[in-house]
Amino acid sequence: MHAARRRPPPPWDRATQAPRHPVGRTHRRFPDAAPERYRRAYDGAGDRRMNEGIRLERRPSTFDRVRRSPMRHGMIGMAVVGSAAPLAVARYNSMRVDPSHEQQVSFTSAAAPLTDATVGQAWRAAASDVAEAKTSARDTVIQEKLDRYKELGLTRDLAETIYDLALEEDIDVDVAFGMVRTESEFKDHATSHVGAIGLTQLMPSTARWLKKDVTVADLRDSKTNLTIGFKYLKDLINKYDGDTELALLAYNRGPGTVDRVLKRGGNPDNGYAQAVISGEGVHK
Repeated sequence: MHAARRRPPPPWDRATQAPRHPVGRTHRRFPDAAPERYRRAYDGAGDRRMNEGIRLERRPSTFDRVRRSPMRHGMIGMAVVGSAAPLAVARYNSMRVDPSHEQQVSFTSAAAPLTDATVGQAWRAAASDVAEAKTSARDTVIQEKLDRYKELGLTRDLAETIYDLALEEDIDVDVAFGMVRTESEFKDHATSHVGAIGLTQLMPSTARWLKKDVTVADLRDSKTNLTIGFKYLKDLINKYDGDTELALLAYNRGPGTVDRVLKRGGNPDNGYAQAVISGEGVHK
């Protein structure tokens, strides 16, 4: 039997002082150079400790220390975590009661339990505060309009209806009151010489375009008239990209007329928009 053929040793275990370079750019360029010049990186050239067989030991990691002495180093880790936990809890409790974090919940004590009932109660209280603020603002505006238009006979019921319907259509409240004051002076029975009806002086044809089957009698109803009139104004505001003045001019003169004037480069202003916005109700 043939003897088993031994595998050649890996390059880093070769007995030669330096690898051979029978061919190649390096051999041709430096034919008389010392062998050390061609020593490969894995042969340890220039590393005295590696050449002399000195073993290099790395510093043990934290994981190694814990593995070798779990009781000692494990207890140190637990102590660190134990001291950090109360600080984290205290920080969290301070953030819960800090108004700068936009929290609506108020705690009498940092140690008070946080339950569903507590959160629900806090949210109900916050919602009640918001509703109370809105009610207060609503009452303030309505009272200001009642005082301003007292001589025109504006009633609280009508003022509240104008206010609420204007907000529903996302119309500025001052513009809504100014338009009703300019169009009808808050009289639901007002009728113009061209047949415009009610508080917002709607033409029956325009009203039917916005709400089918509406009758002249329906337009005498304050809520119906205001709802359709404010919707029409909101559509015009959208048509003119949020330009309330142009929308008011189109409400008064008609969008076709305003568009023709604008197309010719003219100015469609006739004083109506300023009369509505100022609330004076007087225009050319």
